[in-house]
Amino acid sequence: MTGNPEARLLRRATAVIAAQVAAAVGAAVVLVSVLAFSLTIRAEHLAEERTVRSVTLAAGPDLAAADGVVLLRRTAGGSIEAGSGTPPAMVRIDLMHLRPGRGNASVGGRHFEAYAVDHADGSRTVGLLDVTAREESGERLMRSLLIAGLIGIAAAASLGAVLGRRAVRPLARALSLQRRFVADASHELRTPLAVLHTRAELLQRRLGRGADVERLRTDAAELVADTRALGEVVEDLLLSAELSHRPAHGVPVDAAGLAREVVASVAPHAAAQHVTLRTDIGAGPMEVTGVRSSLRRALAALVDNALAHVSAGGTVTVTVARVDERVRLAVVDDGMGLDPARATQLLARFARGDDHPADRPGRRFGLGLALVQEVLDAHGGQLQVDGSPGQGACFTMILPATPGSAGPAPAEH
Repeated sequence: MTGNPEARLLRRATAVIAAQVAAAVGAAVVLVSVLAFSLTIRAEHLAEERTVRSVTLAAGPDLAAADGVVLLRRTAGGSIEAGSGTPPAMVRIDLMHLRPGRGNASVGGRHFEAYAVDHADGSRTVGLLDVTAREESGERLMRSLLIAGLIGIAAAASLGAVLGRRAVRPLARALSLQRRFVADASHELRTPLAVLHTRAELLQRRLGRGADVERLRTDAAELVADTRALGEVVEDLLLSAELSHRPAHGVPVDAAGLAREVVASVAPHAAAQHVTLRTDIGAGPMEVTGVRSSLRRALAALVDNALAHVSAGGTVTVTVARVDERVRLAVVDDGMGLDPARATQLLARFARGDDHPADRPGRRFGLGLALVQEVLDAHGGQLQVDGSPGQGACFTMILPATPGSAGPAPAEH
């Protein structure tokens, strides 16, 4: 499994989904982090600029500090004046190297937001606000955002991997079912094709040896029967595929007439097997809404299945009855029966019963009951399976009656 191309494609799809989710989340984290950081730092910076500017412009002769702003003044004669409590290191700043207005200064490893005001007498007043703590806080915030972003991207990648696996799981299941279906279908078609080939070869040899006409007719009839069986398998496959992609939207169908039609068409086959095939039709209209060909194929499959499990001398009865707002088409046989616990297993594609009559081991292609279930699902109906070993079986198609069609009249007392 690990080496097949489909598995590799699924793993690749999972990885791509995980990468895309991680990239999307990562981009969102980066964008939000950059915006948050930029807005926070810019707001703090603007507040510092306003503080330094307002304090410097309002500075008096005593250079009293306010709001953490240290004031210095360079007189016209070149001497430096400082307010009380000014650190000695700040006095060493060359005030004339600062440009008028907003600026920056550094001394002793500390960073300052500066604002310089030139006066008419040739003096200059400079306000300085220590922003080292804010810059360090910004660096810590940046590192925290970076770590959080990396953790977020890692978590997003993990989440993407989980989502990717969930996203491709239905596809993996569908591919698995497709492979199994193709393998089973190939296996089931191989047998009738091999039989057809063998019969054709025998017919060719007998023609070459001048076989009698009656024997050739028998061979030709058997060849036609085999081609019909193969055609039914292909028809079932096509109908199954059609129902899987297009739900049934049909017209009113007379279930009683459908039952009579199916019994009439299968009667010669039942007679050849010495099995009695009959109908039991209830009173009143038995109308359902659906695709007639699909419903006919489903009922025929149930009858065919019953005939395959009844020995010579047995009976198969097709009953049609209306119960409330439902129409029930039941195929009842008195054959060897079935174990109700195996009902679900028998409805699987290509399932086989291991209890064919010993005197009639006809080939069974295992798609019929699964097809019946699909037809009923498409028509909003259900399949009911009853029976017991050695006591016969009953397969009932239960379908909604056509809205507006009257049910059977109540019995008079």
